[in-house]
Amino acid sequence: MGEFRNINPEAYNWLIGISRSSWCKHAFSIYPRCDVLMNNLYESFNSTILLARDKPIISMMEWIRSYTMSRFATLRKKLNAYPGIVMPKPQKRLDMEMEKSGNWLPVWAGGAKFEVTQGFTMEKFVVDLSKHSCTCYFLDLVGMLWQQLIIR
Repeated sequence: MGEFRNINPEAYNWLIGISRSSWCKHAFSIYPRCDVLMNNLYESFNSTILLARDKPIISMMEWIRSYTMSRFATLRKKLNAYPGIVMPKPQKRLDMEMEKSGNWLPVWAGGAKFEVTQGFTMEKFVVDLSKHSCTCYFLDLVGMLWQQLIIR
C-alpha cells in the first residue's frame, strides 16, 4: 500500500476509505476462500472465445451468452450426478492436509479451543473451532478447509 500511495495518493485515500473486507483477501469473511492468489480464469475465458472474437459485437456477445448457458448446464448435470459431499479437488487437498496432520498433537484447552503442537518442530498454535480461527492464520486464508473440518 505504501508503494501504491507513492504512485497515486488520491486512489490510495479512496481505497483506504473502503472496508478492507471488501478488497483485501486476508479480510474476506465469506466462503469459499482459496490459498492461490491467481488462477487461469481469464486465460481460459480468452482461449474459449477465440472462435467468437472475429464476429460483430452483438454476435460475439450472443455466442458468449449461449456458450455460458451451455457450460453452466453441463456443470449442473455433473454436480447433480456427483455422489460425494465434497468436490474432488478440495477433497484431495483435504485428504493431503489430513495426512500431514498426523504429526500434530491436539490438547483440549476448554470449550472449542485446542492447542496443537507439531511433533517435529514443536511449533504450537491455538485452534478455536467455534470461531473458525487458528493462530497460524493459514486456515483463515484457506477457508474452504474449515467447512470440511467442521463436517468431519
